[in-house]
Amino acid sequence: MKSKPPTLSIITIVLNNKVFFERTIQSVINQDYKNYEYIVIDGGSTDGTLDVMQKYRSNIHISISERDSGIYNAINKGINLATGKWVLILNAGDRLFSRDTLSKVFDRKLSEEKDVLYGDWFSCNLLASPEKLMEGKADYKKGNLLHQSIIYKKKLHDEKGPYIETKKLIVSDYIFFANLPENTFEYLNMPISINDNTGVSSKFWSYKQKLAYDYILGRVSLLFFFGECIRIYIPRIDLFVFQRIKRFLKIFSQK
Repeated sequence: MKSKPPTLSIITIVLNNKVFFERTIQSVINQDYKNYEYIVIDGGSTDGTLDVMQKYRSNIHISISERDSGIYNAINKGINLATGKWVLILNAGDRLFSRDTLSKVFDRKLSEEKDVLYGDWFSCNLLASPEKLMEGKADYKKGNLLHQSIIYKKKLHDEKGPYIETKKLIVSDYIFFANLPENTFEYLNMPISINDNTGVSSKFWSYKQKLAYDYILGRVSLLFFFGECIRIYIPRIDLFVFQRIKRFLKIFSQK
């Protein structure tokens, strides 16, 4: 008798992140929902990450350790190996919100018309204060989508192709989902993941790429675009303006 094919393929990419990588693995294998396969794509770690992979070898169904050309190249490798109907990208340092997260998603009737299930998240700084969680609310219309809290059908890659692989681009996942029809999304009113906000995708330059794409899509106005660019380049614009006014008044009073 053939075993039941996995409903879900969980893909973790990792490079030299042995401490936080173990948190991710544990959050996956401790799920009370078991109809999944776990795929780990390592980029050629040298810090002991491979020892962690070996420690959990019985819990990891597929693993690769080899150099890649970037984050999306590694993710695409995992997607090509996935056999599940659904896919979840959970990178090293990220973890599922609770032990029953996946059972809450899949132990119910899912609409065949929906290709993307997305929910809320929490973020934290694993380096400074891992227990301090900041809530994030998902919203398709506002572009508030985070891939760690998105579970989607693998067939979308068969139809739309893989994630764009370009070293200068760090929002390929956002571009992929932003180009899917809204009526294929289903919002799950629940947190799905807890994410490390010290990664590369949390940097300002990543947000600027997303902002530029939102402007192209017409989701934000030109005024908002420029306002955000100013805020990014001058994080405390209020202090900047105050200091300039103070300097002007000082010069004016001396005349």
